[in-house]
Amino acid sequence: MELEELLKEYNRIYENGLVPITRCRACGYKFHMPRTRCPRCGSTNLEVIGYGEGTIYSYTIIERGLPTKTIVVLVDFDGAKVKANYVGDLNALRIGARVRVVRRDGNIYFTNY
Repeated sequence: MELEELLKEYNRIYENGLVPITRCRACGYKFHMPRTRCPRCGSTNLEVIGYGEGTIYSYTIIERGLPTKTIVVLVDFDGAKVKANYVGDLNALRIGARVRVVRRDGNIYFTNY
């Protein structure tokens, strides 16, 4: 997959409110950043899949130095990890919780169900 084609597909998926994940058709490895070759096996046989939900892998709450509390989560999408801010219920925030993608002001966030 050529870079221009890959970026168009990433943008199309983002516009639909999903997170784009690239999957290598040769070895099955999944990753988030647009690349024209698989970082595991080097194959160029790639496809881009849109995900709307995932599982919290890790998170951190940042309170110091910011006007408001910021929660950053690392979300697992079937093996690929994506970092974004969490805008859901603090009582539902835990590792292993299912989250969904939401768009606000053109940005991607995660929230609980």
